[in-house]
Amino acid sequence: MARLDLHTHSTCSDGTKPPEWVVRQAADNGVELIALTDHDTLAGIQAAWDAARHAGIDLIAGVEISVNDPDIGELHVLGYFAPDAPLEELERQLTVYREERKSRARRTVDRLQALGMPIEYESVVRIAGRASIGRPHIARALVEDGYVESVQEAFDRYLRNGGPAHVPRTLLSLSDSLDMIHRSGGFSSLAHPTRYDDPIGASQAFAAAGGQGLEIYYRNDSPDEIANGEQLAQRLGLLPTVGSDFHGLHPSELGPGTVPMPEHQAARIVQTLKDLSP
Repeated sequence: MARLDLHTHSTCSDGTKPPEWVVRQAADNGVELIALTDHDTLAGIQAAWDAARHAGIDLIAGVEISVNDPDIGELHVLGYFAPDAPLEELERQLTVYREERKSRARRTVDRLQALGMPIEYESVVRIAGRASIGRPHIARALVEDGYVESVQEAFDRYLRNGGPAHVPRTLLSLSDSLDMIHRSGGFSSLAHPTRYDDPIGASQAFAAAGGQGLEIYYRNDSPDEIANGEQLAQRLGLLPTVGSDFHGLHPSELGPGTVPMPEHQAARIVQTLKDLSP
């Protein structure tokens, strides 16, 4: 089994560890290639590249973007890029997304206050630091102020999709996001298909819109889920990818670079990513 990790997060979005730590830990776990895929930002890529060079492993620039499909709903798309790819258009859209995240966070805090939990927006900003603000930062504020015991409880009780404090996002369409990634010379993969209500429908919509990969080897997915995903990817003409989706939010979370991928599948995606051109 090969060790790759094409889905990780750092303190530049909603992870708890800086990019350098994520890369070093992945290297310690035997990773040969890692991608930093923070939500809606490329801010950690340079630090991750420096750490990867020092650790003697390869790194690919990445990002995770939340998008909308009219039939399926919210999906998460991973984009991977060559070192010198023209990312100006992507950067502009990500800036819009980050501003929208701030507005959403304020509205979420307002809802929590109305529910009897008067956390302060300034506390969320402090916890996020320079990162793109997300729900995990709000969850950590709820833990800090004693309203819940864990980040998971905050999501389960209040912040999950459809929860009492959930505020929907304004998102790009699936097709527009894929066009933007591909115009920048990038490779697109659908993140964690097993986590959607309709994994097959989500994967089919992604393939029909021009998507290229499917995250088959994903943290705690079962052998049956992986086998079904492999068959689905082959049927849809999508290239399997692998990711821990590391955030460092939960004690039981798998570390970066700990999700195995069969050698023959790893060789395919590694070659595809190495062939990306600006």
